Amino acid sequence: MDKQNVKQAKDTEQLILEAAIQEFSAKGFDGARTSTIAANAGVTHAMLHYYFRTKEKLFERIFKDKIQYIISMVLSPIVESDGSIKERICKGIEAHFQFLLVNKELPVFFITTINSRPELYSETIRELTTTANDRIKALQSALDQAHENGEISNVKADMLIGDIASLNVFPFLAYPMLMAATGYVEEEYEAFMEMRLKENLEIIMKRLS
Repeated sequence: MDKQNVKQAKDTEQLILEAAIQEFSAKGFDGARTSTIAANAGVTHAMLHYYFRTKEKLFERIFKDKIQYIISMVLSPIVESDGSIKERICKGIEAHFQFLLVNKELPVFFITTINSRPELYSETIRELTTTANDRIKALQSALDQAHENGEISNVKADMLIGDIASLNVFPFLAYPMLMAATGYVEEEYEAFMEMRLKENLEIIMKRLS
């Protein structure tokens, strides 16, 4: 397969994955239809099955890939990048938040998955446990060292990750409710999210002080 065909195949696969996230987020696994996913992706039903075979395999591909990517995205900047521990944590928070801005459907998709396919969620977590645990141990070591150096307070890595995830994910789940409660309009979405990211960073930095 030449380079042009490889790129075209990757583009087609990405279109299917993006359409599938929207369909699964809106309807859950049982309600989602591969025919709708194919139509929204601009491909034939046969082409969708050529790339992913079954609805189950398409669903699993999205869920596992996204979970693994998010774990890596949050922890890698903190553990592997340069700078002070606070600067590195800020990088992790910002990377996660910016990813959610581009993938707004994912929080709902994950909640829908946990509710409709708990066995898949449990299986994926088991598969990623070793990788995640190694990175969390590395993060805990970095936090402990920073605490010994007087840079931050005593912080548990798993609690910090939970705080970051909660603060970053909630605005994307709650924005429709917040719009109704506070009077925000759709045109203010980006400005609201910028303020929310700033607030999240400040909250975590205070937690570390």
